[in-house]
Amino acid sequence: MKAKSAIAVFTALFFVTLSFSQKVHCPECPFLSGQQAYVFGNDVKLRIEPSTESKVLELLKIGEWVEIIEITEASWPYNGYDSRFYKVKYDDMTGYVLGGLLSLEKKTIDGIDYFFAYSKEGDKTYLNIRSVYSGSLLKKKIPLTNTNINIKVYGSKGVEELDGIIYIDYDSDEDDQEYGGIYIFAREGALAAYELSQSHDLENSFYSEKFIFPDDEGGIPEKIIFKKEKGHDYLGGEYEWLQTVVETWKLSWYAGELVPNFRK
Repeated sequence: MKAKSAIAVFTALFFVTLSFSQKVHCPECPFLSGQQAYVFGNDVKLRIEPSTESKVLELLKIGEWVEIIEITEASWPYNGYDSRFYKVKYDDMTGYVLGGLLSLEKKTIDGIDYFFAYSKEGDKTYLNIRSVYSGSLLKKKIPLTNTNINIKVYGSKGVEELDGIIYIDYDSDEDDQEYGGIYIFAREGALAAYELSQSHDLENSFYSEKFIFPDDEGGIPEKIIFKKEKGHDYLGGEYEWLQTVVETWKLSWYAGELVPNFRK
């Protein structure tokens, strides 16, 4: 009985850990009690009360972290959202921080930390990314096709002069027929973003774009293959057949961008 209980506990912990490591973010998703959240802004005000008129306890620097105690009902318009205040713990102090000034996650590539937050302008949602390199604050704003995202980090995948890759994976479910993601190439804190699309519809048509890196199966040294495929799956009657059109580009990572321009 004890062995079975131990297995059950281990299994539960495994799935909890897996779920946490593959967290899906959305603009409306709150920070959770007990969560460690990193400061996205610079000189972020830790306040005595959940109000922009409240006394400031401390100014927090980008990358410092707070522990979430609870979300409050108080809010303030920030970056296109009605952002809620959070009660947090910082060192031996307890105060309040605006949620829009906290990073969704922290990801590290080659010793450089990257922080993430949403913003909205009209109907368009953006992912803002910040990092600090050699004392300078670097910023990148990327439009999102899908606001439900999972943030992943990879190494250079065999690409020279590249620190690593941040991949913004568009989260989709069985009812969502539009998916894909954004590859963000990182070099000394600077970022270059490339969105790749994947879709299918109820008429059995599909469209797919992907990168094949030097370290991937089928990869070519010193090249990044861009592969675009579209087609239609014909079903019914006596026969079933698939019609596809495939286009490939051999790209190079040069001077902070992919060349030639495969989006012509």
